[in-house]
Amino acid sequence: MTRTLQNKMRPLLYLAVALGVIASLIVGVERWQLEQANRATLLSLEWGQFKDVAARNGYTAEEALQYFWQADEENPLFSGVVYKEPTLYDWQNGGYLQIVTGAQLLNDMRAGDWQTAADFALDNNHNYILLYDEEMQQRVYQHLQYKTSAQNSLHEFRAGDTQLFAVETTYPYTDLIAFGIGFGEDDLELIKQYGLDLVVQVRSWPKVDEESLEFVFGGLKDLDIQAAGFNDPELPGVTQNDWADVAKQMAEVFKQHDLPTAYIEFYQQSGLETFARMMDYDMVRVHPVSESELLKLSDTRVQERFALAASERSMGVLMLRLRPSQSLDEAAAYVSAVRDAVQLKGVATDRMTVVPDMQVPEWSLSLVLLSVWAGGVLLLLRFDMKKAAWLLPAIALVAAAGLLALGKAYIVQKLIALAAVIIFPFLGVASVAREEGRTLPAAVLALCRMTLISLIGAVLVIGSLSEKSYMSAINTFSGVKIGQLAVLLLLMIYLLYRLASDHGGVKYLLVGFWRLMQKKVTIGLVLLGVLAAGLLLFYMIRTGNTTVGISDMERAFRAFLDKVLVVRPRTKEFMFAHPIMLAILYFGYRRQLWPCVLLGAIGQVSLVNTFEHLHTPIMISLLRTANGLALGLLIGVALVLVLKYLGGWLLDKTRAIAELAEAEQYD
Repeated sequence: MTRTLQNKMRPLLYLAVALGVIASLIVGVERWQLEQANRATLLSLEWGQFKDVAARNGYTAEEALQYFWQADEENPLFSGVVYKEPTLYDWQNGGYLQIVTGAQLLNDMRAGDWQTAADFALDNNHNYILLYDEEMQQRVYQHLQYKTSAQNSLHEFRAGDTQLFAVETTYPYTDLIAFGIGFGEDDLELIKQYGLDLVVQVRSWPKVDEESLEFVFGGLKDLDIQAAGFNDPELPGVTQNDWADVAKQMAEVFKQHDLPTAYIEFYQQSGLETFARMMDYDMVRVHPVSESELLKLSDTRVQERFALAASERSMGVLMLRLRPSQSLDEAAAYVSAVRDAVQLKGVATDRMTVVPDMQVPEWSLSLVLLSVWAGGVLLLLRFDMKKAAWLLPAIALVAAAGLLALGKAYIVQKLIALAAVIIFPFLGVASVAREEGRTLPAAVLALCRMTLISLIGAVLVIGSLSEKSYMSAINTFSGVKIGQLAVLLLLMIYLLYRLASDHGGVKYLLVGFWRLMQKKVTIGLVLLGVLAAGLLLFYMIRTGNTTVGISDMERAFRAFLDKVLVVRPRTKEFMFAHPIMLAILYFGYRRQLWPCVLLGAIGQVSLVNTFEHLHTPIMISLLRTANGLALGLLIGVALVLVLKYLGGWLLDKTRAIAELAEAEQYD
């Protein structure tokens, strides 16, 4: 294809890109509207731990609830509870029952005045659950019958003047301790009386079948609960050979009773991804703080953490734990401060929100695919390719269309998103950065134009991945680090290619590389290499959905930015990458300064990465990007002025050395 024809085809490529952007914006607006309508979270306390704190202060649960309600009747301190299914061990500690082995019971019977039925034959190898209430006996018996394969039977006898009811079982003693037996009616009535929304966590059990699923979850329909989650590291039935069928049956029961499932952030649960898919991702995201974490976090850190979880990660439920040593006065003030911190972020704390019901339409995904194809052509044309620039993207386009036809849209979505975050940041930097300098206003406008081009990639990610599975964070954008490295690698190849093209071809690079290899290795060069490798490693570790820990100083700085700017920009963008890129756009890059373009490009890659976190509301990502660009421009202007007026002599000397080295190259 001739250059003239290529130039005539460019407007069509730009049109294809524009169509994908428009389609993505339509999807983005729909998602934004859903997110705005769901700016709420259910601020909840963990019920068992709440009762423990109340008891330590000499209060019943009802008295503690009344105390909290009187603290602020117009704006309740919390609006829900997360209720973990009690175990037999919990009920034993509460004095409702006693678990004994056959041998223990035999010793008690020999030592005491026990009256048993004539046909009662105690078995030393069995275990016995002793209760004072016949209704509770029936309940424990039903749970064992439905949820285990053990042999169970009922008994009734007297110990002295006390009538006892017993459940005999072959179920192992160690397993009985952690065996869930449903939820206490008195607790549920109290929770309902105070108008608290209820989220339950069900414990796993060994024999999972259709009957036990209906027994466990069907029984929840009368509890007026908002969502049901799971308490243990493994979902019920995940180790069974028929797990796929179990997950499907369990999802059908949830749907039948209109129960969304609760997904606990940071808590890895085997089988959850399969179950979530069966549930069509009808989920509620829960942000917890564990008792062990409370020991490490100050009250201020807890407030910051919950405020950010609600506003920037769209948590539908916040599960707050009280500190074990708190008085009720201290506990009320502590919960009140968390509530106020969340509400200050514009998030209501009085209701639970589920993950928005989003689905990317096929017509939109097709236009986004076309847009990425056009971007791929434009990228290859940057390398002066002719036929290959059209052929390679065309092959990829046909392959993607084939996957769509085969119903593999989820694969196409991931590939589209990965291609978009590589192509458009590259095009943004490659089309704007140049060796010649600009005026400062022109450099500022150039950085803004570069950012807009890069953001096309972010828009296309929104248009391809704005679905419940990604917004629930069960599925995540899996190409973050690949995208980061690929952009920088492509830019490095492109800049070297431009240098070679402008100075006689590949020979220029080979000669430069050979002379570099001839240089003596000094301690300074080694240290510089180690520093560069360390910076690259740190940059990659700090990139993605999870990062390494941060220092107290950095945490304090982040908290300050959150308060001042509402949404904290990414530090590497405004303090590092954007200022460097503005300086490069102002001064222009020379042959030895081209690596600085890569440093500045980190900001473009990072701002696109912001939108790869699909669980973060779009408005938050936009504010983060805008704040980062604005601060980066301010710091960048200051950097340019410092380099121009205070560091001009150093820059001139650097250029003179570079020109002398270049002249020596051709002597």
